[in-house]
Parts: sequence; structure tokens; C-alpha cells
Amino acid sequence: MGNTDRQLVRSVYFALLCFSASVLAQPPSPIRAVVSDSNTPPYAMFNARSQLQAGLTKDIIDELARQLDLPVIYLNLPRTRVEQWLNEGQAELACFLNPDWVVAPEQLEWTGALFTTQQLMIRRRDAEPVTGIQHLADKRVGTTWGFTYPELEQVFRSGDVIRDDAHSLESNLQRLKQGRLDTVMTVDLSYYFYLKTTGEQAFSADPLWSAPPEVFCVLSKHNLQTAQLLKQQFQQLQQSGFIAVRLAFYMGRTLP
Repeated sequence: MGNTDRQLVRSVYFALLCFSASVLAQPPSPIRAVVSDSNTPPYAMFNARSQLQAGLTKDIIDELARQLDLPVIYLNLPRTRVEQWLNEGQAELACFLNPDWVVAPEQLEWTGALFTTQQLMIRRRDAEPVTGIQHLADKRVGTTWGFTYPELEQVFRSGDVIRDDAHSLESNLQRLKQGRLDTVMTVDLSYYFYLKTTGEQAFSADPLWSAPPEVFCVLSKHNLQTAQLLKQQFQQLQQSGFIAVRLAFYMGRTLP
């Protein structure tokens, strides 16, 4: 081998070493998690700068990232843009959803069910119970902007029941107390956390007449290898009891 060939080999070898070192030096890609400030506490709790600082979403995804030894970035987006960002690969995951609550569930990768959530109709304590859809005729129902309510979509569209959106459960409950709403639709975790933190006694809750829906996290199909890794880790979190413990904490309950 001549001097020129040796120099060429050394140059290639040096280039490969530099490339390997640069690859090894690159930090791992972060998990980009979409969360919307329209998610009621304790699902998500934001500070004055609209940054996620606490809540069930952060508990679960922080633990997921810790177990995978990956950084995480939280993206605060309107609920109406969540699916778009996942489908375009601008984010890896979002919680907490159900296939009935999104436009195109087949375009997303779904984790196993993490828990079920009982939907509630909240009324003033002196009002008649709401135990069937017939009790909502001509009533004004407080709902959350950007959310889908499959059980009531038909009567909302027909105008038989009036949908009245707000950005937060607190706003809806305040309007209910003032008599500006007839009832408020929410879920058990949000409502019982509200009671736990406020001690409010002005309301009563009636469970919705339909079966409690299952709640999932959704993953982007843009990178299927990452999606499968996250899906497996979510399953381990659920099976370990971590999620059940956090749910009990926020609802002020003790696990058996």
C-alpha cells in the first residue's frame, strides 16, 4: 500500500471516528407531549405563564420519561389542534382521549385503556335530578370549549338542548350557581378534585345514563418505532398501579 493509499485510509478512519463521536454526543430526542389548558384540573394545571406545572398528565408523562430516560417537552395547544400536530409528527403523544372524541381515530395509535371516567351532570342542589336525556329538553348545558360530547351531539345539533361552552369547569360552575346554566357536564375526576380543593356544597352530581367511557393516550404514527416504545411503557405504568394511585390522590380517596 502506497503513501497515498495509507493517507486515504487514515482520512476515512478519522472521518468515521468524528461521525461516531458526533452521533454519540447528540442528546436523545425529547418526547413532545401535547396538553391543552382547556383540560380541567387535575388533568392539567398551568401557571400564570400558561406553562404546565402539575396534574395527572404531568405525573404520568414525567414518570414515563423518567423510566425511558428521555427528556420531555410539553406543548400547550388548543384542543382543536391536537390531532393535527400528532398526524403531522409535530408531537409524539397526547392524553386523555377516547376514539369517540376525535375526528379520525384510525389515523392515531392508541394505548391500552388507562382508566374509565364517569361523566356527570352537575346541578344546583335544589334542582331536580338529571337522570335521562328527556330532563335536558330546552335546558342550557355548560360544556367545555373544543370538547366532543357523543351522548348529546344529536340534541345539541337539533337545538333541543343548548350547548354553552366555557374554557374551564370553574367558569361553568360559577355560571351554574348564578342561574345562567341549568346543568354542567363534566367528569368525576375533575368534579371531585374541585370539591376537594374548594369544599363547595352548592351542587349535586348525577351520573350520566351511558356507560363510563374508557380513557386512553394517543400516539403519533409518524414514527411507529417510537409509538410502540411509548405504548409498551404506558402499559407497564398502568399495570404497576401508578396511575390508580395518582387517580386516588386527586379524588381524595384511599386505595384498598
